[in-house]
Amino acid sequence: MLVFNCTKAAAEFFSVTRKGEALSCLKAAPHKTIAESVATPDFPTDVESHEHDGTQWHWVVHCVTVKRKKYLLVMDYVSRYCITFLATKKGDEIDFLNMFEKMMVSNFMFLANKKGVDSVEADLALARYHDKFTTCAFHPRGDRSVQGHLNEVAWHLEQHCYEDGMLLMPNEFIDFSVFMGKFPRNAKGRSSHFFANDVFIDSWLHDLDFEDGPVDTTNLVYLSDYRK
Repeated sequence: MLVFNCTKAAAEFFSVTRKGEALSCLKAAPHKTIAESVATPDFPTDVESHEHDGTQWHWVVHCVTVKRKKYLLVMDYVSRYCITFLATKKGDEIDFLNMFEKMMVSNFMFLANKKGVDSVEADLALARYHDKFTTCAFHPRGDRSVQGHLNEVAWHLEQHCYEDGMLLMPNEFIDFSVFMGKFPRNAKGRSSHFFANDVFIDSWLHDLDFEDGPVDTTNLVYLSDYRK
């Protein structure tokens, strides 16, 4: 299960008013902090916690505006790898999920190829991802440490847009995300600095392991098929 923790700016992006009614995909978080949710995962009543190994993958979503264009910054809570792309349709979580998954897979494949990962291993990691993450949740909740790293990404994004031109194409966003992933990071509970690119790719290749046996790829339910 993918969990999208939304900052105040992102929460506003996912909220719309139609015919006087406020609509939002966000639900109250089961815990005050993301760290608590990571330590003791809690699942919605319509999601069986024992399915898909009871796995949750936490992300923090932020929204910024540069030169009248809105960008979404989606940062992995553990690796601090940030996937950046143009904002999708306001209040449409399906549009967001489709774009997020497309960009996340593209980022993974780019980094895997750069690291020399065997194509079969990369495909198996993708299959395992699709097998494990078939649903998601949105919560209005941030994290101070992650926000600091998001602010750094936002600063570099603004500098790039003003000095080198707006980021508009998928390959430009991948290059930008990889560039930001080269900065050394630190986080509470880590004994030393780390690099987002390395931790992100390792999470695909090691955390999405194959100990449960071969993945059945004939009947996968893709996150892009998620519906309210």
